[in-house]
Amino acid sequence: MKRKKYIQTLRQFLYVFEFAMAIIIFVGIIISIPDLFKYMMEIFNSGQAHSYKLFQSFLAHVLLMVIGLEFVAMLINHEEYQVIYIMIMVVARKMLIYGDNTRDLFIGVLAIAVLFIVRKYFTIHKILANAGVAIFDANTRMESVNEHLVRDIESREDILGAYVRKMFDEQEIIVEVGSVVEDERYIYQVEEMDGEEIALIALEDKFKGM
Repeated sequence: MKRKKYIQTLRQFLYVFEFAMAIIIFVGIIISIPDLFKYMMEIFNSGQAHSYKLFQSFLAHVLLMVIGLEFVAMLINHEEYQVIYIMIMVVARKMLIYGDNTRDLFIGVLAIAVLFIVRKYFTIHKILANAGVAIFDANTRMESVNEHLVRDIESREDILGAYVRKMFDEQEIIVEVGSVVEDERYIYQVEEMDGEEIALIALEDKFKGM
């Protein structure tokens, strides 16, 4: 228990540090906003020969600010899908600003396709820290689940799906999308089924905010 308490304290310290860094990045974004208006004025006053290059620089600046905002959101929320979204934005910026040949465009499109596949099939869980809710693949091992929870799930089952299925059987509740079961610490809801097997499980802390 002491080890987990130390880990939680360290995580809190790291979160405060990340929050401070997020504020610094956000302030930097705010300070750079006037540059957008400078770009607009230069584009308006420039001739046709230079307007394209200026607009390209303007677009690169805007997209970089958007990436910065998403990075701030990631530092605050700690949600996995935002990492994928930031990477997609980076690739999209590279394609729009610097992709001037077919090979670069093809590589960019391929990279975005891979990122979407990773987000759909290889993201195991999504933590919503502020809501005290998490969504896990039913095949996630219990020790991996407990790494992301404030309070451990105490179970002899090695897999989350097996633990939840056992509770459904014990309480004689039909297993289907939307079915809910709970133990002394958490509420479990079936989010997705794969045939007759549970695929995704939403887990909510009964004592969130306490």
